[in-house]
Amino acid sequence: MPGGCLASPGAGSGGFVTRSLGTLEDGTRAPDSGFDYDRLPAGYYDRAYHAGAGVQSKWHRLKFARFARAIAGHRRHLDIGCGPGTFIGSLDEDAHDSLGIDIARPQIDYAEGRYGGPGRAFRAVAAGPLPFADASFDAVTLIELIEHLPHAANVELLGEALRVLKPGGRLFVSTPNYASLWPLVERLVGPAGGIDYRAQHITHYHRKGVRRLLAEAGARDIAVEGYMLAAPFWAALGWRLADAVARIEPRLLTDRFGLLLFASATKADDR
Repeated sequence: MPGGCLASPGAGSGGFVTRSLGTLEDGTRAPDSGFDYDRLPAGYYDRAYHAGAGVQSKWHRLKFARFARAIAGHRRHLDIGCGPGTFIGSLDEDAHDSLGIDIARPQIDYAEGRYGGPGRAFRAVAAGPLPFADASFDAVTLIELIEHLPHAANVELLGEALRVLKPGGRLFVSTPNYASLWPLVERLVGPAGGIDYRAQHITHYHRKGVRRLLAEAGARDIAVEGYMLAAPFWAALGWRLADAVARIEPRLLTDRFGLLLFASATKADDR
């Protein structure tokens, strides 16, 4: 994967993302975000997750719960762009042997200090091909990462993710759904939370675009669905109320109008 990259959407990565121009799905070039990820302290999103109150905390908890269900039964797990390690830290350490990787050393240091232990390891890696042998993992996750990278880099990175999957393994990816109300949420929530997501999100995907991305990377058995609709916002009124809404939201509505996209795939037999 020459020229490929890894990045942390939540932290301190700087490097490739901040020096690259984004791309829109119609092939036009987005303005250079110039976003400096070093402005985000190590563990920023981990602390938001553990706040235990508010929309941002519930958002992360519902999102990670979706991924935890997806990787159930997959023992050897790789989380690319793991940031402060929150997702791995939320998993049952007896159910998985998880490895989180990121190019941001401060985030990895934070993850190791807070979550390192049996079944949970973290490693700083340089940009480029993944430093793992073919067929090393049962599941690979990329949680809200691809919107921070140019499309061409995503094709290469997902190709590497597929390479390190074992036969029968699964790749799981999420990203904002720009065919939903996400752009409005981005404008409203970003300034209120002190972070302008519009500066960070340089490549905008919709359902067909994610499917096309995975196909370009060499995936097969591709499935893309919408998730995360109204439930997390109810946390402003009550923490448990948001969980109740998440349970009763009609699946048809969340799939069609979900603010995030959740994709799964396997690699082709000849990869």
